[in-house]
Amino acid sequence: MSSLIAIISLISLAVAIAIGCWRRINIGLLSIVFAFLVGGFLADIPAGQIVSGWPLRLFFMLLGMTLLFGIAAANGTLTLLAARCVAATRGRTRWLPPMFFLLSGVLAAMGPGNIAICAMVLPIAMTVAAEYRVPPLLMATMVIAGANAGGLSPIAPTGIIGVTLAREQGLDIGAQVFMRQIVGQSILAATLYFVLGGYRLSRETHQTPTPPPIDRQQVTTLLVLALVVAAIVIGRWDLGLTAFSGAALLLLMKVADERTAFAAIPLSTLVLVCGVGMLVSVAQAVGGIELMTQLLARLMNARTAAPIMAVIGGILSIISSASGVVMPTLIPAAPGVAAEVGGDATRIIAALIMGAHVVTNSPISTLGALAVSAAGPEIDRDRLFRGLFVLSLAGLGYAALLVFVGLV
Repeated sequence: MSSLIAIISLISLAVAIAIGCWRRINIGLLSIVFAFLVGGFLADIPAGQIVSGWPLRLFFMLLGMTLLFGIAAANGTLTLLAARCVAATRGRTRWLPPMFFLLSGVLAAMGPGNIAICAMVLPIAMTVAAEYRVPPLLMATMVIAGANAGGLSPIAPTGIIGVTLAREQGLDIGAQVFMRQIVGQSILAATLYFVLGGYRLSRETHQTPTPPPIDRQQVTTLLVLALVVAAIVIGRWDLGLTAFSGAALLLLMKVADERTAFAAIPLSTLVLVCGVGMLVSVAQAVGGIELMTQLLARLMNARTAAPIMAVIGGILSIISSASGVVMPTLIPAAPGVAAEVGGDATRIIAALIMGAHVVTNSPISTLGALAVSAAGPEIDRDRLFRGLFVLSLAGLGYAALLVFVGLV
């Protein structure tokens, strides 16, 4: 395959990301078009082979898990868990930011993932922040850091993406990357708690509202979720098939409205992830990924490979999606980079995932944008926007340092 087509495949990926960010069009949709143009017209790849680049197994797993937890969101189970966690602090203001970090992390790790949990928890957290005079920037960062810590769970969407992409390269990264993400995000949360004044919060105890009682539908949902997680983690059952089975059981038991549950599936995110995967598949077929590997390898050596990949992942994530763009684009290149410079491919993947997720505070990225949109009228949104953007830039240096000293 000609090197010119390989270069064009990489340029097309960059153009898809640029146009998507500029015009606010789904990058995955644009990637499908470029996969068709580059693969079908320039590289003469058969249409069937181009379509086979759609990561069907990944799509199936993500669809099943998002449907399952869409049901839990539709009947108020996840919101009830959040309310009970707030009540557990007994109105102690200093405990609220750490509680929301833990809440977001645990819920995200159970299966919904970082985006779904931020969308659900941030409106609650920002309301609580205004009521108890917790700095909005502090509360937003605690929720985002917690959701990212749990979001790399092997049964959460982002974790599924990372594990699946790495497995395609012959690597098993699940538990290692998940634990490193927990360590990195926990250190980040602890640092931000002190930097943003968490330790100065009032020692007073405030009255917290009593959460509503749990009903039969929510008890049933929690039991089924527990069974699904146990079957996947302990029984090693197939993730997608188990999630769909759990969702079907819940709908048969009438615990939520089916239309509402299906409406909660983030189809735009699924198209983003799988569409970029199609274009990366075409780039791989025409030699584009191999070319990118060689270019990246020239910038680094065995010692600096992981920190530099963390920064590259972070820069890309500030303006795009960590799970939908950064991971599908860079994970396939990691083994080649490791081979070129003599580094550890698993550590390089862990580093780029960490870099991509410590900057998700960016208000022009998904999680940061959710935080700004969740802020009520009593919160200065412009100030929150600026604070989140500054922290996302600082996250680049944090990720590089964390990886360089070997903590991640």
